[in-house]
Amino acid sequence: DLETTIKVCLLLANATQKGFSTDEYDVAATSIEAKLSQALLFQSILDETKPNKNRSNNSIARGEKSSPTTIRNELFQLFREVLLANPTLSLEQDVIGRTWKYCFYGHIKQLRCQITLKKETGEFAIASAAKGSDVVPDNLEQELLSFSNSAIPLYNDLIDQYTKMLSPLSQTSNTKASQDDSDDKAEQAIIVILYRMHINLGDLYRYSCSTKLAEECYLKASKLAPATGNPFNQLAVISQSQESLTAVSLYYYARSLMATNEPFDKSRTNMLSLLEDNKKWLEDHVRDDDSHSRAIVAGNIEANSSIGKRSQREWIMKEKSAINRKFLAQLVDLQWDFMKGVSLDGSDMRIHLDELLSKMSSIIASFTDLLASASFSETLLCKLVATMAFSTLTASNQGKLCSTKGLSAKRSKDPIWNEGFIMTNQALAFSFVLRFCTVLANHFYGHMTKRENKPNASSLINIRSLTPLLLGSSFITSIYEGSDWFHGLVFYRNDESSGDSMSSENNSIRNLCTTSQIDFSQSTAKISEHLSEFRKGLSQQFESVSFRDVKEYSEYYGFFPFHSFLTRNGGADSRGVNDIKPSEYVTIEEAINTLSSEKLASGSKSSDLETTIKVCLLLANATQKGFSTDEYDVAATSIEAKLSQALLFQSILDETKPNKNRSNNSIARGEKSSPTTIRNELFQLFREVLLANPTLSLEQDVIGRTWKYCFY
Repeated sequence: DLETTIKVCLLLANATQKGFSTDEYDVAATSIEAKLSQALLFQSILDETKPNKNRSNNSIARGEKSSPTTIRNELFQLFREVLLANPTLSLEQDVIGRTWKYCFYGHIKQLRCQITLKKETGEFAIASAAKGSDVVPDNLEQELLSFSNSAIPLYNDLIDQYTKMLSPLSQTSNTKASQDDSDDKAEQAIIVILYRMHINLGDLYRYSCSTKLAEECYLKASKLAPATGNPFNQLAVISQSQESLTAVSLYYYARSLMATNEPFDKSRTNMLSLLEDNKKWLEDHVRDDDSHSRAIVAGNIEANSSIGKRSQREWIMKEKSAINRKFLAQLVDLQWDFMKGVSLDGSDMRIHLDELLSKMSSIIASFTDLLASASFSETLLCKLVATMAFSTLTASNQGKLCSTKGLSAKRSKDPIWNEGFIMTNQALAFSFVLRFCTVLANHFYGHMTKRENKPNASSLINIRSLTPLLLGSSFITSIYEGSDWFHGLVFYRNDESSGDSMSSENNSIRNLCTTSQIDFSQSTAKISEHLSEFRKGLSQQFESVSFRDVKEYSEYYGFFPFHSFLTRNGGADSRGVNDIKPSEYVTIEEAINTLSSEKLASGSKSSDLETTIKVCLLLANATQKGFSTDEYDVAATSIEAKLSQALLFQSILDETKPNKNRSNNSIARGEKSSPTTIRNELFQLFREVLLANPTLSLEQDVIGRTWKYCFY
């Protein structure tokens, strides 16, 4: 009886709760949880995958008001209230993603599908013929434009509200020695949601054909999350819509695919399409060389000497722009050749070695001329260096990385697979980086020596080759120091006897690599010697400078090929994409600085202090082992390099290889590569790795490979 009485009391208590009286209960959600619950109802109505599209069951308590437009508007208001009330919960519940999907993108996607469908149907063909042009019906295009434009102020308002939340949090983080975990979560949530809002707002601007505003939003998103690939993919899409920006598009696709924290793999298809379109453009528009274009420029200047100087300048700039575009298209096509790989024996459809070498030399010659005529900005030159670093690490692998462990896995899966192909193509791509940076170094040296006074920061600040040269030389240094992702160092071995009996083809690759290395070393040595007095006059504060001290390089945070020397926390890391987990988003202070600027200006001029830091970093690179050919020996200065060279020895010894004469795999080994010699050298490599790092040795099965290749 007692328990029964208790049950009745509990039942009566329930009956008095709000909600049991229909007069009191309103589904308009009096709490965040209730708002999210009601939002689920609206989502189910809008979801096109639901079978009950007439919404008769889902429109409870909504009546005739439940049109899609009304539901989207009310759903947005619910989501807006939740976003402003609790950023942490909003992030956990993916409110900003649901806002985009159900309130905006779902309808945009539907409109775009209808536009595409009408383009492909006879009905649209008739409508187009009647109008005399291939355009979609005005009502659909206009509705898409109108809908996108109506959403833009809503997102701008949300961004303003969230940006205002940052300042108090910034003051709190500066005054408190330690913060609650909830505070940290709130800070992170606000920055993450701001990042995603800028991606969405950029898309809206893009749909409304406001390209510049879309670009600004994507750039801000990339600053908020520099290690994430999505904003760079969007920037690439915008650049790709302008044929003259092919090189910039490739850079952004490289950034998207090589993001250290969250690569955007969907970029690969877009990138391959870009590269194929660029090749087609070259085939359709470009002559075999630029002598024709230069002759036209000179001839027209002479023929039109009577016209005004302003008209002459405009005409010359137009012609120079055409030449620059051709050069950049050729440079992009060369990177595509590297990514596909060279045909070593002429048996496939890839570019032949002789053609590739000729192409490389032609592009270097053109670049030397164009750089001398100030054809490229400092920012563009840095982007080109970054793109070449990408194609070097992904050479012959279609723009994908392959670690030493990955090479071993491929050989285990396919015994006849030849890793020498990746090694050769990476070495060729790297030789081009060396030659490109040699041109930059010679340009910097030439301008530096033209000054009458002794070098100082003020005299060096306007030499546009300094910033990209430092970026390129730092990447080169990272390769010399050993990378688990670069396998071509064996081609740069300082061993003259190793090439005595090579084929002429292999000798040409080896000679190219050696010459490129020597030329770059000599060009940086000249700079170092000329700046010796400048270096002596520096105070002690410049002994511990880093890339973090130069704001221009912040654009390249989160880019895997530069991650070993350019990180937001200043540390170095040689792990691969998806293995690196730094702070994915910027700090509150960095976010405030990013969002407070009306327009993000890339390539802003350096200060004297930053120029001095750049010179110090450049001189530090010049003294690294590897820049002097007398000091550098590719016999592996790091564990990764030792394992890379070991793979070459394994491929020579492996009896399952079809090329038992080892003609392709014995590059840089020559007559020294007898089986006994190789086994002995391979054992020494494996021994050093085993003693230096047991954990890595186990991961790479070094003891098993020692037994198999050196003895068994």
